[in-house]
This record gives sequence, C-alpha cells and structure tokens, in this order.
Amino acid sequence: MIQEIRSEPLLTLLSSVRCEETEPLNIHATKAGSLDSSISQGLPFALPRLGDVVEIQGPPASGKSHLLYLLMFICIIPTTHASISLGGWDKVVLLFDTDASFDLVRFERLLTSHLEAALNTNTSTVQQLVKRSLKNLHIFRPTSSIQLAATLLCLPSYHHTKLPDSEIGILAVDSMSAFYWLDRFTAEQLRATNAPGVKELTNPLQHVITALQRFHRTHRPLVVLTNWGLTSTQSNVGTDGRGVPTYRQHLNPPPALFPELQADSPPVHSFRLPLTLHITLSMSPVQQFPVDISLDDACAQECPNPSTICQILGIVRSANSSQTNQFTLNIEANRIDASITVSSPVKDH
Repeated sequence: MIQEIRSEPLLTLLSSVRCEETEPLNIHATKAGSLDSSISQGLPFALPRLGDVVEIQGPPASGKSHLLYLLMFICIIPTTHASISLGGWDKVVLLFDTDASFDLVRFERLLTSHLEAALNTNTSTVQQLVKRSLKNLHIFRPTSSIQLAATLLCLPSYHHTKLPDSEIGILAVDSMSAFYWLDRFTAEQLRATNAPGVKELTNPLQHVITALQRFHRTHRPLVVLTNWGLTSTQSNVGTDGRGVPTYRQHLNPPPALFPELQADSPPVHSFRLPLTLHITLSMSPVQQFPVDISLDDACAQECPNPSTICQILGIVRSANSSQTNQFTLNIEANRIDASITVSSPVKDH
C-alpha cells in the first residue's frame, strides 16, 4: 500500500510553494504600467508567473525576441530602488540563444531606457542598476538539439555551483525551432537506413522536452519558448478590422499544449509541457494609400509616430479562459513601448 503512494522530492514541494508566493510578472510599462490592468480585465489570470509555460509564435521579424526581452527585463531588474517600485523580480534568467541572434548591445540599450523611464532619471544610478541586473542574465548557445537537451539536464548542477544564492525566474529558449530543419534532415537520413531501433532515436526534440519537463518540475521557473510560424491556418480579426494569422504546430512532439486539449482523450505524446499562455505575433499591415492622394497628405499620414520602428499585433490565448484577445506592441529604436492595450475579444475570420 505504501509503495503505491507517489513520492516527490522536497525541492519540488518548495518550488511549488515559492510559485504561489511570488507575484505575477508585472510588465511594468514605461507609461504607468497599463498592461497588467488591461490584460487582467480582458483575459483572467493572463499575467505569467513562476511555474507557467508561455509560447510565443510568429513568422520572422514579428517581434518574438523583443517581447521576450521585455519579459527578461522584469525578471532581472530589482523589485525596488530608493523606495521606488520597479516591478522587477530580481531573479536569474537562463537564456538559450539557439538562433545565435541575441543582441546584447541592443538589450542593454533597451534595458537602460526602461529603467530611465521607471526612475525618471538618466543618472549614473541607472548604469549601476543596469550592471547589477545584467549579472542576473546567463546565456547559453547550444548548436544542436542534443546539446540543448544535455545543457538543460545539467542546469540543476549549474544552479547549485554557479548560482547558489539566486533564484531562477525565467528559462527561455529562443527559438525551439532553430534546429528543426537539421533534425528533420537527420531523421530522414536515419529512416532511410531501415536499421532496427531507428524510430526511437530519430527525434532529438523528445530529449529537449523531457529535459525541460524535469527542470520545470523541480525548479518551477517561468518557461518561455519562442517558435516559428510556418503554416498559417486562419486570421483572427478584432473590432478594429486588423487580423493576426494563427499557425499550425510544426514541431513533433509539440513542446507544450493547453491542458484542456488532452483532457478527454489519451495523450498522443507524453513529451510536452502544460501550456499556460500562447501568444501569436505578426507585423502590423502596411497602410495602403488611395490612388488619388496628394503627396502632402501621404507624408502627413505615413508615420503618425516617427520614433516608432514597427508595430506588432498579437493574439493572446490562455489555458484559464476561452476568451481570446488582441494586443499591440510598439518597438522603437531605444525602447519597447509596453503600454499594450488589449482590445475586445477577437473572432475567427
């Protein structure tokens, strides 16, 4: 009878308790922090917290990495400074830069602007906070799925030896699709050999997800996965008429799925994480001018905000709600405008 009772390590229990005590990731906007109130009204329990799993999906140059940057800002900056709330977690970010595209110079510039806006100053104090915050950022650059899986399996030891006094707030993989074509080619080459046992060895992604599951279960960080959008399925159109396409999941097995998708039937894959939040991103469509518009009118309408580099449209889905919302995110040269306004629920088109 006692042998049938499932046991859990003490670390798992302590991590679960810590998740309940930690505040959600408050995306402290540079304009009065309006994101958390907007999302909490339109999408219950949408703000990510420790233990959650978030997937950010979209085509190239759709803002996936910049949205991840924003989440990383809040994780690594202090909670307060000189009695001023910064809304940070003051925890460690473990970033797996599988695309080798992480721009540390730009990240530091955006982080500096973020803190300057929060403190309303650009003194040397900000630079000291930036240096302190960047110490919470640890970057890994695996070059294959097997390297990624092996590094994930070594994270508990890394945490124990390198970060004994720090908590891991975010584990991010940017991107889960980086080795998709390489793994697919390798799998096809192995299958062509018809060797016994090949089917069990031809999917390195299984090892990656298993390693993610193990670390997520014991340490309960906020897991953020970016993913390509290869094949669109439909467009979700909001009340403003703008649409954001959704994409099929091309990774097999899927790294994460909403729990309700597997509630009524046996799971097809045991290798997956319970997805909390799914975000689909795409570039805002370019405005088309009428044929008979004058040059002066075109110049006046071309860029209402000259400092804005691009505007990102997004669709947010939550495991805790059937409601789907649309948001926008402005990315500028020296900052990310986190005053994201969530619109009315979107509908399929």
